[in-house]
Amino acid sequence: MLKRLLSLVVVLSITTTASAETLRVATLNCEFLITSKVHIKYGFPFTLNASDKAVWNAGTFRKDKFEAAANVVAKEIKAIAADVIVLTEVGDEADVEFLRASVAAEGLVYPFHKVCDSSDSTGQHVAVFSKFELTDVVKRIPGREFYDVEIDDNEEGDTGVSKGIRVTFQFAGETIHLYGVHLISERGGAESDNKRVAQASIIRRHYLPLLNAGKHVIVAGDLNDKRGDRPIRRIRGRDDLYGDLIQTGVERYWKDADKLGERWTYEYKGERNQIDHILPSWSLRDGSNIKASAYVPTGVLPGGHDVTDHRGLIVEIEL
Repeated sequence: MLKRLLSLVVVLSITTTASAETLRVATLNCEFLITSKVHIKYGFPFTLNASDKAVWNAGTFRKDKFEAAANVVAKEIKAIAADVIVLTEVGDEADVEFLRASVAAEGLVYPFHKVCDSSDSTGQHVAVFSKFELTDVVKRIPGREFYDVEIDDNEEGDTGVSKGIRVTFQFAGETIHLYGVHLISERGGAESDNKRVAQASIIRRHYLPLLNAGKHVIVAGDLNDKRGDRPIRRIRGRDDLYGDLIQTGVERYWKDADKLGERWTYEYKGERNQIDHILPSWSLRDGSNIKASAYVPTGVLPGGHDVTDHRGLIVEIEL
């Protein structure tokens, strides 16, 4: 009897101590970490006047300012310590490669990265840094969608997704399809609001075949709208008949129950809202634990400017 009991204890010990694997996904808006527009990070307007342009374009001044900013952003990425991180408002391949090298210099190596094929007039791109190999890459999410230029007239516009990428990676024996997305900002008023819904429709349409096939999907990035707003509901699938993505910003998934007031990632004119999101498919919740938390950047650029005007978002998925 004692021998049988000891055998049972051994079996139970192996079963209960086998640790689950936790995937740490994050997103961070790097606020114009772009060589051609990095002056915005230092408090200058989008379009420089003639005298300021002469200063910024002289010699290596602009390049030096970009590299100084990238080195500070790299410290924030190191502190976030994600397995996979979606970065918005970054530059082209050369800019992103410098940032990745800066992160490596801080002690966090991302062997794999991809940058979207951006058509945005701001020069902004979306990039993904990953500890895992990235495959099945779609550097520009295809498709066009109509939207109402104004709600109360018949004028229509059409849009694509100018800043979006899809990558696929393997974790804990599972295949995960990650969409890194940056939707148009709210500054254009009603037209921009309608355009974001259209862009959300394109993203939804692209990932829906994967979702309906039972695949794991995550949409992450700066979506420029709050929890429950029309574009977020559209990109999650709340207004159609198919499966929904999880809103990790709601109370039930928040890691620190005593910090629910910290669920914001951007402050505009004194109003704080969560506009950066990580939205996983229900398949990643089944049998797992999902916890979200905010990351507060602390870095300061030379001259005293904040390293970014956004907070980061982190979601841990235990498989």
